[in-house]
Amino acid sequence: MRRSDLISGSLILIFGLVMIFVIVPIEINSSSEYGLDPKFFPVALLWLVIAMAALLVLTRLPTAPDPADAEPLIGRRNWIFIAAVTVLLLLLFIAIEKIGFIVAGVLMIALLMFALSGRDRNWIEIAAVSLIAPVTIYYTLYHLFSVQLPAGVLFP
Repeated sequence: MRRSDLISGSLILIFGLVMIFVIVPIEINSSSEYGLDPKFFPVALLWLVIAMAALLVLTRLPTAPDPADAEPLIGRRNWIFIAAVTVLLLLLFIAIEKIGFIVAGVLMIALLMFALSGRDRNWIEIAAVSLIAPVTIYYTLYHLFSVQLPAGVLFP
């Protein structure tokens, strides 16, 4: 696991740095006449991701080699699952503009919880979390921080 942690931590660290110094300045307009700067939350979260990735890499450097490193990092079934989740997240990210943050959030959380729960599915928990979380996030960001998110066709 040490090798996989070093690889994944390094890749996440590079991804975070590229996002902060290349993607965010290109994609997010820094001028806002009210509320917080639009770059504030993305940059703050990316710095947190970078810190966690650096911590992962630093904690794995001084350890002795693990015999489990000789095994493949991820099996074929897991690669298929990762690809499916990536496609799902990409489609829902594109759909946010059309159907809105709340509807896309409910769909995304419900589908991910369904996929990750395995055989022990608690339908009440899936329904509650997938309904409450996006609504809470939307209204918190909109009313507390004045962050505009796509409302979509159901909530114009």
